[in-house]
Amino acid sequence: MISCELNRVGEDNLIVVSGGTAPHIGAVVIATYEESEVKIISYGFPHHKEEDLFIELAKVWCNTFQQKIVLLGGIHIDDATKEQIEGLVNETWAKFFNLMADQKAVPCRV
Repeated sequence: MISCELNRVGEDNLIVVSGGTAPHIGAVVIATYEESEVKIISYGFPHHKEEDLFIELAKVWCNTFQQKIVLLGGIHIDDATKEQIEGLVNETWAKFFNLMADQKAVPCRV
């Protein structure tokens, strides 16, 4: 139900996270690695709740690979229960960590 797709833009990373019954863009997060620290700029569109999750995902990616990342997307299920939301968040983390593991296996081109 959740998709995490990586697109390379030169040396930079663009990740689109989407899923549920109505994928959309609910939040955009930019993370950069500067002076051994992750810096974040984010925007969550009104009435969307993905921003906090996407900030955490971007921080993990940026800190691990020490590369800038733009992460955007949205996950939606109509009238989702607390349990459904928790399941979607857990599935998002699992897909995200799988994507990270795939990238660690690929030699970095500098």
